[in-house]
Amino acid sequence: MESRLIGNPSFYLLNRGASLKPPWPKPSLGKKREGEEKEYTRGICGYHSGARTMATRVLRAGYFWPSIEADCQDHVRKCKPCQKHGNLIHHKQEQLHHILSPWPFAKWGMDILGPFSPGKGQVKFQIVVVDYFTKWIEAKPLTTITA
Repeated sequence: MESRLIGNPSFYLLNRGASLKPPWPKPSLGKKREGEEKEYTRGICGYHSGARTMATRVLRAGYFWPSIEADCQDHVRKCKPCQKHGNLIHHKQEQLHHILSPWPFAKWGMDILGPFSPGKGQVKFQIVVVDYFTKWIEAKPLTTITA
């Protein structure tokens, strides 16, 4: 007796030569279950990932609706833990520019930090100066800043 598979044979199981129907449920087409994408980010097995991964997990669970990717993307944008555990963007805002200094102590960079909580001597601010050629750093505490 020859068994013939109708459709995609990878969706069927073979048991001692006899073909069986797939053991998993078919994807439910049509309306979306309310809050389906939220179930995958809650609880002890919560999975905070990107929208594409979440949509794939919902599809593998057997659910489908036409706007699945857009709904998962909206959920990821609103979910704070998804944002926290999401990928970091590592590209620069703009290209880096070279700062050339012809000899030591010819060009300095200066920054004022503070206000901090008052320390010994009512010091609240700090001025930091860096030489661009040698990378020499000088830092001094200040009580006030005047122009």
